[in-house]
Amino acid sequence: MRSSRYFASSIRIQLIVSRIKRAAPNIVASKNSEKKTVTTCFCLPTYRLPYLLHDFTLQRPSEVYENGALARAVDRSLEIKCMRMRAFINKHRDSLHLHIAQLRQFASSPGGLVLDEIRAIVWPILANCLVADTFREHHSASTTADSDFESALSNLSDEGERSDSPGSSRSTVIEAVTLSDLKGHGEWNQVEMDVHRTLARFPPNISDTQRTLLQNELTPLIVRILWRSPRFRYYQGFHDVCLTLLLVLGVESAEHVGFLLAEYGAFNGYLLQSLEETVLRDLDLMYVITWKVDAELEKVMRSVELGSLFALSWPLTWFSHALHHYRQIVLCFDLFLASHPLMPVYFTTAVVLWRSASILGASRDMPSLHHLLNVMPDDVPVQALVADAQDLFRMLPPASIRGPLLDDYRRVLKEASVRKPSLPTPSLRAWLVAGTATASIYLLSRYLFLPS
Repeated sequence: MRSSRYFASSIRIQLIVSRIKRAAPNIVASKNSEKKTVTTCFCLPTYRLPYLLHDFTLQRPSEVYENGALARAVDRSLEIKCMRMRAFINKHRDSLHLHIAQLRQFASSPGGLVLDEIRAIVWPILANCLVADTFREHHSASTTADSDFESALSNLSDEGERSDSPGSSRSTVIEAVTLSDLKGHGEWNQVEMDVHRTLARFPPNISDTQRTLLQNELTPLIVRILWRSPRFRYYQGFHDVCLTLLLVLGVESAEHVGFLLAEYGAFNGYLLQSLEETVLRDLDLMYVITWKVDAELEKVMRSVELGSLFALSWPLTWFSHALHHYRQIVLCFDLFLASHPLMPVYFTTAVVLWRSASILGASRDMPSLHHLLNVMPDDVPVQALVADAQDLFRMLPPASIRGPLLDDYRRVLKEASVRKPSLPTPSLRAWLVAGTATASIYLLSRYLFLPS
């Protein structure tokens, strides 16, 4: 246990150092203060690191980017990146699928793919070459696998190409279906109701006419994806994913990419299995990561039995339901399309760590913390959190948090006589239906997206 604490300290120090390195080029001295003030872009709360930041005043990322000099520097950096990406695409236009590593690097580096015109070219290629989650494939295929994560991790790599990806062996062809056929699909009515509640998701520069047209295109698009596999069961939130694809790619390409993500990507499990077996199990890993980075924060969350329902919509929708701005959402999609399927869980953890000051300063009860985390702030520093998530992934890879670190965390829970941070009942739906308490109603409304 002592070595475990040293390891946790090492992880936290590495994360802090990484943040400082990223922030160093963006330090700006204020000329309007008697006291020297340094503004940085990383998101560690000041009181969590007083020995390092005693002379620094941290401001919100929005305030940082309002500074003219820094804004111009960032704009220039992104302009140069756009020039590089365009030159690369023009040079390799007929063979971009052979340069997947470079495309992933573009998508996951600062600024992401920057422009939708570049995303429209790169996203379909990334979707055709998704990073495989070999652990999940092995776990799903095994007839003996149970809820433990202790199966042959040493034989599994964290990243790789899918052996069953559309570019490797087979392609899926859908027979022509009419709109009447689609309306007869069992999920049509639910999809249509959800799509009608997407008004807030459209960028402000889209006219009412364009929005109506897109909404009319979105429902058939989603149902065509579901039509391709009779095994798929629509979940509320998948429409948010498909809307983002539609806004960036247009109807045909959005349907193609949406199907690839549904058939081969992170959303496959969500469309085929229960939430308990997929997203909630993945979100349990958030506690393992948090425990290694900030044990005090993890202990507070565990002590109030917070669980992971506050973050349920985040991986289910790739944060498109939670974030308030289009530019934030597409930046997340850039990262997730280029990364391991568990990257949304690492990003979720980065969000929780970013909000640690608010969590530790809030009332120590489940409803208060649940509400605090469930309401996403407007000025989320997405780019900084992307970098934090990548650092967490590098320092605590999937094989680690699903294997030895998970075992260590379970021992901690056992010693503390506290249940693990997930729903204790065998069925989320049964838990929601059985209770009539305010908390149950609140969770149902927030996480099954009944209101918009």
